[in-house]
Amino acid sequence: MAVESELRTVQVQAVSFTEKAAQPYGLSIFNRAVHFVTYTRTVMESRKILPNLDDFLPRVMLGGPMVQSDFERLVVDIDLLRRAASRVLGENSQDLAFALLSFILHYKTQTSSPVFKKVATRILENCIAFAKCIVQNIDDPSVMKHLHNCAEVSIFLEDAKCGIYIANTYYNCGISLWRTSRKADAVSTWRTSVDLHRQFLSSEQFPTLVKKLERLAIAHVELKNFTEASTTLTEAISIAVQEVADDLAVKASVASLSTITSKFPEIDRLLAMYVNVTVRCSDNCKFPFRLDLEVACEGIILEWILRILVASRKVATHQLIEAVIGLLYEVYGDDYPIRYARAVVSVLPLAAENNNKEQVLKTANNVVKRLQERDYQEDTGLAKYAEDLTASCSLYISILEYQLQLPIPNSVILNNSVKLWQELTERPDLDDIIVDRDILLSNLQMLSDFLDLRGNVRSQIVILHCLQKIVDGASAQLYLQCNIALAKAYLGLGYSGRAAEYLKLSQKVSKGTDMSADDVTMLYLAEIEYLVTVGNLERAREKIAIIGKNHELPEDKLAEVGSEPEKITKSASKTDILAAMHYTMSLLLMEYGCHREALSYAKSSIKAYNRLIFQKSRSFSGKERVSVELDYSLPDMWSSVLGLVRSHAQVAMIYDHQGLVRETEFYLTEALKLSQSLRRHTSPSYYQIALGDFYSRSGNLTKAKELLSAAIRDDALVENHMHKTQLETALSKYYQGSSAEEQEYERYAEAESTLLAAIASPQKSSKSESLEDMLSHLTITTAKKSKSKAKPRDEFFSINRIRATILRLKSRYLVCHEEWQEAESVLQDSSLLSTVPRDRALQNMAESHFHFIFATSLLQSDPVFTVLQDSAISIPNVSKSPGKSTKDSSSSTTISGAQTRGRKNKSLTSALSTTKKDLTEVQKILGRARQLVLETYFVASKICSAYEKQTISNHLGQVLLLQSAIGSMKDDAYCPAANYFFELSKGLSLVKDVSAADQASFPEDDIFDSNFSHSKVLDLNAFQKEFVDIIPHHWAAVSICLLEDSEDLIVSRFQANESPFLLRLPLNRHCSRDADEDSFSFSDALSEMQNIISKSNETAQASRNILNGAKAQKQQWWTERRSLDMRLKELLANMEYSWLGGFKGMLSGNIRNRDLLSKFSSSFILILKKHLPTRRTVRTRQGTRLKTPEVKIDPRVFELFISLGDPAETDNTEMLEDLIYFVLDILQFHGECNAYDELDMDQIVVDVQEILRSYYESLEDGDDKVEHIVLILDKTVHMFPWESLPCLRGQSISRLPSLSSLRSILQNYRGQKIDVEKGAYILNPSTDLVNTQNLFQSQLDSFDGWSGIVARSPSEGEFRSILSQNEIVLYFGHGGGEQYIRPSQIKSLDKCAATFLLGCSSGALHSSGNFEPWGTPMNYLIAGCPLLVANLWDVTDKDIDKFSHEMFRLWGLYDLASKETKKKVSAETYTIGDAMAKARDICNLKYLNGAAPVLYGIPLDLVNRI
Repeated sequence: MAVESELRTVQVQAVSFTEKAAQPYGLSIFNRAVHFVTYTRTVMESRKILPNLDDFLPRVMLGGPMVQSDFERLVVDIDLLRRAASRVLGENSQDLAFALLSFILHYKTQTSSPVFKKVATRILENCIAFAKCIVQNIDDPSVMKHLHNCAEVSIFLEDAKCGIYIANTYYNCGISLWRTSRKADAVSTWRTSVDLHRQFLSSEQFPTLVKKLERLAIAHVELKNFTEASTTLTEAISIAVQEVADDLAVKASVASLSTITSKFPEIDRLLAMYVNVTVRCSDNCKFPFRLDLEVACEGIILEWILRILVASRKVATHQLIEAVIGLLYEVYGDDYPIRYARAVVSVLPLAAENNNKEQVLKTANNVVKRLQERDYQEDTGLAKYAEDLTASCSLYISILEYQLQLPIPNSVILNNSVKLWQELTERPDLDDIIVDRDILLSNLQMLSDFLDLRGNVRSQIVILHCLQKIVDGASAQLYLQCNIALAKAYLGLGYSGRAAEYLKLSQKVSKGTDMSADDVTMLYLAEIEYLVTVGNLERAREKIAIIGKNHELPEDKLAEVGSEPEKITKSASKTDILAAMHYTMSLLLMEYGCHREALSYAKSSIKAYNRLIFQKSRSFSGKERVSVELDYSLPDMWSSVLGLVRSHAQVAMIYDHQGLVRETEFYLTEALKLSQSLRRHTSPSYYQIALGDFYSRSGNLTKAKELLSAAIRDDALVENHMHKTQLETALSKYYQGSSAEEQEYERYAEAESTLLAAIASPQKSSKSESLEDMLSHLTITTAKKSKSKAKPRDEFFSINRIRATILRLKSRYLVCHEEWQEAESVLQDSSLLSTVPRDRALQNMAESHFHFIFATSLLQSDPVFTVLQDSAISIPNVSKSPGKSTKDSSSSTTISGAQTRGRKNKSLTSALSTTKKDLTEVQKILGRARQLVLETYFVASKICSAYEKQTISNHLGQVLLLQSAIGSMKDDAYCPAANYFFELSKGLSLVKDVSAADQASFPEDDIFDSNFSHSKVLDLNAFQKEFVDIIPHHWAAVSICLLEDSEDLIVSRFQANESPFLLRLPLNRHCSRDADEDSFSFSDALSEMQNIISKSNETAQASRNILNGAKAQKQQWWTERRSLDMRLKELLANMEYSWLGGFKGMLSGNIRNRDLLSKFSSSFILILKKHLPTRRTVRTRQGTRLKTPEVKIDPRVFELFISLGDPAETDNTEMLEDLIYFVLDILQFHGECNAYDELDMDQIVVDVQEILRSYYESLEDGDDKVEHIVLILDKTVHMFPWESLPCLRGQSISRLPSLSSLRSILQNYRGQKIDVEKGAYILNPSTDLVNTQNLFQSQLDSFDGWSGIVARSPSEGEFRSILSQNEIVLYFGHGGGEQYIRPSQIKSLDKCAATFLLGCSSGALHSSGNFEPWGTPMNYLIAGCPLLVANLWDVTDKDIDKFSHEMFRLWGLYDLASKETKKKVSAETYTIGDAMAKARDICNLKYLNGAAPVLYGIPLDLVNRI
């Protein structure tokens, strides 16, 4: 202060004051004090300075006995001194004021003088006047001392005004201390302020004190003094509640809790802080506090606390909630049933996370029972809430029963919730009869989600309508979300028209300013899903583009999720949208035929949903890592896991579409597992049906029956007609696989009936649209002269699509049973139901199939063509023009798939009586069958499934074959096209897998364009050039496939620079010519082959034990093995004889000489002239002429005779007879009809043998000979060892699943050789093949530059590196090494070495019904392996070791690779194909073991770098 400096300058003078004041020694103690005070005042007034207060106070405060009059005189003089100081010094007198206050404190307990109190009050007021100034100097230690003295005096004087002022001054000092980071001092100061404030507490002071306590509690929280904070808040709450206790008690008896809490925001804030602090406090055993209040008031406070605890949704609150509920039961008992029910209902949303669910369920049931008694006791004023509370309890009882997996869930209780809330939301006084609007919304949303979880879509729609009514006009965001959910629900039931209504409503709402980007995005995604469903792909594509431009995908931020719940929630929301986006994009891309891109986005969706679930689990657990198994039954998980299930199903569907059986099975199984883990006791029938349907189509009828039988028992199917239809369709496929045709057709009829019922009585909308109004939408008007079909309305688009599929399946059944008129009617109905490109393609296929079978039936009734079904057919078969070469006949040939006008001809069935003798009509029908497929073939090739593509292609090939056979091909272009269609639909599953898409990426427009806007012209010249002419010279590719009816083989031969030659060979054609001939069907051969392999595998696996056992066991074992060997040999011979017969030359590599072939053809024509009546001339007036026009046989037919080989070396009489009948059939089908019984067939055979013998006698060494044959084996015939057929035994043979795979390998490896210095081997990794190790190890160790793993298991990384970093790999172990490396790891390789897998069944492929076969060879081919040697079934180690050793020796591997011999290569080496053929005979069991090894790929030669 300013005066202090002045006082310091005259400090010496102050001493003289003391001396002079102490001079009158004769006076009493008090008189001395008075004299001292008086003298001090005089000096101060004259000199304007204060005395030395340190000396002044001791002299004044003398203590000792006190005479009242003397003391009062001293007090009066002190007061005079104070006044003089205030008058003379003003603000500079504050030190004296506080000094005098000390005097008051000294004597306050020693006198009761009114004068003293009066003077004390003046001094206190004087000090308070200086308080504001001293607070500014908060760092001065005397400040707190002065404030303390003021507080003490105010308490002594009981001066509330001064006391409150000092308390507030303390509070302000605390603020200053807090700001200067002296937080502990600030807390202490605030505590003093609060304590002082309580000394003078009055009702008008309650708010101020409560605020101080609140600030003090906040400070404690910041300093992590949670216990002190909790105590402080308890104090604050107690004060706040006391003020309004009476009001609270009144409101509690009539009002809802939300109404009460809204009236007292300060208490709500304090209670929220109290709960938050208590949760964080380690010592919360005293929670909750008890207030000395009446029951109603205490109960409402406890409910209030409970409400806040529930809202916090933290794991740590569960124990506290239980404590509060326990207290509430004590407080309310049976006298307040509504209030107790309200409390229980408030905590039920957290019951899912409670470990004591059984107790919670029991409590909830008791509450419902109590409410249903309608005896409300003290809660009569709250009775209006009973129904809402009952519905809420019923909902959570159902959820708890679901989570507890009770064997018999009480669906009645859940239905009761639906019914109650449906009735409540219809009432105009809704807000007056519900506990809380927000709680109702939350419960309805929970119920909607739960019904979705259970598959109760119709009940879910009811609840969604309830929600819609409540939020309409109240919350635009919730209204939008509700409409989107309704649209999806209706779309799921197939009511696409109703879905469109709610999407339109959503569009209007979304235009509001309060809509977030996330809400609009979710609307767009729902619209895209709808548009995809109804086939409006272009509009869906536009929506995707809008999302891509407007919506941000912060992938980098999503990956960095913090531990705070709010951050997790925000990130989870973004992840949810991301997952939904990629799922929807996958749907669209799938419809566009962009299968790889669709798969990538579907996998990305799975990845996003998994991350979302992890984020939610962290939010729930509050931990950095979740160590326990995720609980998918938690309500927060439902939507995410349902999305995850749908994404798995989407991936499965795409793999299914591609024909990949293992991948489809895996993802469908995962979807079912997730569904089961999510739905617990509720049957996840949809995925059971989907998996059962898959097993039916993949040939596993046992598993299909098990799953479909379980799905049949699901009562929920009654509610969902789409699932029921799916079940009926799946059952029809099961019965189809079981050859139960009547049951199959019954399922079709039942499925159609279900859909028609769904159309007749659709789900009522919120508008309560009448049935007549709804049915009026179905009316389809068609212009009278319109030539095109009426476009179907969107009202029941999804249902109609499924119905169209069912009708097509029905028509196929009817066609097979020759119910022509009904089949045609069914097809006409199905054609009106969907115009989606894929449906259009399948519809055309169904109609084409009808035409084809109808034409076939007409031909069978014709005397000439009656044998056509049992006759071999070829393309080409006759020469169309004299002298036209068959070589390169497909040059510059194209076929258009443009649609022709006038789709509908007159009814086919009306021609039944007129077309039997009219071949022209049959030709027209076949032409129509061909054109129907070609119209949509190019679309189908992009968007149809692998199985559908194969079916369509094979069907079109059959149509072309039949057209060729009856001479109805007016355009030669279609002849080679048959090979195109038969071949390019094979091996579609040989594709590399794709990974998840970039999380932030969107598909580019050119993806859609390149996959959908494709050419509609088939360039056969390109097919010839790209797939046939690339085959090496002296090689041939021979394709063998079985038609769907399993009665005909299709055999095609491909050689460079030659048009393909195609044959249809009926397997039982010999029986049709010779009644005594035993039938040998494909099923007979397959059954025998499977039996041989099964027994061979069984005996091979037992060999180690048997051969080390007794002699008798050995003999029996050898007897059985030799018997199996002989059976296999005979089976192969029978296949060749019965199936191939005279056409076995298609598979051979016999020598050809074109000049000699031309001579043979001429000689053969002469033989025909000699023996056939149609070739004889007749005389007419104009001269001589043939009886009928001569049909010119195509030269390729004559090559079949040459391919039988030299008759001098083998007896080919029966084979020649087979071919001669083939030629006679060609002639007959083209107009040269001869009576077969009248022909001297034996002589014809002799004559043909003679010219054939002449051909081979004239051959020279330089003539062409096929050196290697690649067998293209389709999914039905791959299990047979074709390489060991008598006609192929000893030749270089390899196999592949398709021409495309051959093309791929040739493009990458044509002309390449294997560098023998880049090799590796894995020998005896299981350590139990000691003999194999002893045989090969020394040889392998000598290989230069090779690395190896011997007698230990390789790691997956080692195996992968060995395959990718070498050019040749040898594996000597069990199986194909599947136990060491996963298929996915092999298929993902960019490069794969030529590999020899010499274990049991390493080359086996597993048949899978409609799907492509799967197995280790496919994995290696996908990885790009050019050469794979593997075994088709189990073999014994000794024989396969001998085979392997001989194969490597003949191939030259030992000589080329060994360090000692690599410079001395033996001249006698063979290609790998020839080496394998020769090595087979070294086996003891030349068929059972020798036929097992096969070569996948192409034969590559070895080379070293010397």
